[in-house]
Amino acid sequence: MAPPPLIQLKDISLTFGGTPLLSGVELSVSAGERVCLIGRNGSGKSTLLRIAAGLVEPDAGSRFVQPGATIRYLPQEPDFGEHKTTLAYVEAGLGPGDDHYQARYLLEQLGLTGEEDPAHVSGGEARRAALARVLAPSPDILLLDEPTNHLDLPTIEWLEGELESRRCALVLISHDRRFLTNLSRTTAWLDRGRIRQIARGFGAFEEWRDEVLAEEEREQHKLDRKIVNEEHWLRYG
Repeated sequence: MAPPPLIQLKDISLTFGGTPLLSGVELSVSAGERVCLIGRNGSGKSTLLRIAAGLVEPDAGSRFVQPGATIRYLPQEPDFGEHKTTLAYVEAGLGPGDDHYQARYLLEQLGLTGEEDPAHVSGGEARRAALARVLAPSPDILLLDEPTNHLDLPTIEWLEGELESRRCALVLISHDRRFLTNLSRTTAWLDRGRIRQIARGFGAFEEWRDEVLAEEEREQHKLDRKIVNEEHWLRYG
């Protein structure tokens, strides 16, 4: 029997400016699952992740989170708010009972002192502080939108090892193919407003995608032939 989902999106639909973006999307993530969310630019991946995080309300559909499960979401652009230091920003993401030592420890691992002024950090420093904020509470589910942006190779390798060692569920959006290949075990393909899912990592995506599109083309060809035959029958009997 499959384990119960930690988070489940059912029949999610969303329209922007009169154009459907998501249409009947289904996504289920269980404990320890490693999902890469794939799709063209503008297909709605980041929006879907924000819906999963509870930050965007869809037009239709439901969002279920297992009671007691903790979620942390990494946006592409972190909002430091009024925090005066990177340490204060990371500690603000901790929940009751979380270990405050983890905030300083992760900042040090990521090459920060904790005393940096968020208003004057570089893109890479901002990304590292944001990663420390979502990792420090050791959540059950991590929703990561382009986590390797602005990071150098040693930091990406550190992050990959850190995520690999954790038992939490992951949903990843990234343009870093190596990062996705090494971490993902399930691929969710957001295509034309809907999700197709396969229990294989990103390394298998392109072959699977080509098979799906080829099958669609064959089915469309059969439909076209059927329509032509029906039109012929209506005309000539």
